[in-house]
Amino acid sequence: MKNSDEARGHYGYIDVHKKAQLVKTVIGASIVLALIVVGYLLMGKRNWLMIPAMLTVIPTANAFVAYAAFAKFHTAPREKYQTLGNFENAGMLLSDLVLVDDKGKRMPVEFAVIYKNGIVAWSSYCGSRFRPEAAEIPVNDTLKRRDIPMRMKVYGDWEEFLRRIDQVEPAGDEAESKRIQLAREAVISRSM
Repeated sequence: MKNSDEARGHYGYIDVHKKAQLVKTVIGASIVLALIVVGYLLMGKRNWLMIPAMLTVIPTANAFVAYAAFAKFHTAPREKYQTLGNFENAGMLLSDLVLVDDKGKRMPVEFAVIYKNGIVAWSSYCGSRFRPEAAEIPVNDTLKRRDIPMRMKVYGDWEEFLRRIDQVEPAGDEAESKRIQLAREAVISRSM
């Protein structure tokens, strides 16, 4: 089982994931370089160690691509996360999401509060790098395909987001809790 910081939808995921992929990239590149140098020094031009070195390049490149996909995104400040602690305790908060649309565009959403009637999300990138609809449409399509009667709304203004989530009510019964869990899974499925 993964540490909670390493799981998609949990606070700290972006920074932990980037660090893990960077470490894999550096280790893989070091192994490739070591195999090439040792093989050349020991065997000259008939370097049989070149075969495992080249086979190691593929997973190293995959780790680098995973790192590069997250390179420009960061985990939100801890103070903002702590402000939302009561939603985390109620199982209503998702953090550190990087939503992906059908064309592969990545949109970071720092926090999403899932309640019985919908999803309220906040992104510091909203407005500057993408329109709110760009993140809302793929999630809303996924919710619709899965027959979950909810919609997501993304806010770019932190204060407006806080005012909106102050009106949110937690699940009242088992059916509402199940719907919140299904919506969590749907949102996470759209995230890297």
